[in-house]
Amino acid sequence: MRFSKDLKCVRHCDKTIFTYDSFATCPLCGATLGEHLDNTPVSSFQNTNNLHIGLTSSLGTIVEFDVNGLIRTPPKAVVAEDEWNQCLIIAQVPESWYDRWDEVLEQVSQEQNWTKDTYHGDSHNCYTFVLNFLTALEYGEFFDLCHDKLSFTEKIIASKTQIAAKYITIHRKLQSCSYFIEEQA
Repeated sequence: MRFSKDLKCVRHCDKTIFTYDSFATCPLCGATLGEHLDNTPVSSFQNTNNLHIGLTSSLGTIVEFDVNGLIRTPPKAVVAEDEWNQCLIIAQVPESWYDRWDEVLEQVSQEQNWTKDTYHGDSHNCYTFVLNFLTALEYGEFFDLCHDKLSFTEKIIASKTQIAAKYITIHRKLQSCSYFIEEQA
């Protein structure tokens, strides 16, 4: 599902108000609101969906490993409607690392263990590919955590998916009303 509206967020009356609409006044007190809106895209991810993880080169080529083996999708290539339309950026490296990133991605991609014959859904999968790449990259916190799937998931992946889940929850609430109010902590 593609969702083209921007989620807007305004803090007023000690509450956070989310909406897809623009409004000039606070729906709670009627006071005039400024233009302090945050835009955030949302999606329709279900908790029962399997997550897929891949990498991109500094130029935008998607590199992924799945049941079909290693797949490279060049930037601006036609991608099927249900592929990569619900993505999170888990982490990025500084621009000064782009050359090293591309070099290591090319090296890891050339290894013979990324074929469809070597793929196994539970033990040699997209996650294995990404962790193998991060180990070879030897970059900061990635390197410290990529030797253990559980640690990497807890420290890197889970925090990003929790943030996404919050926005998806708000998106779902806005399907039946024009705004949603959340108490500020």
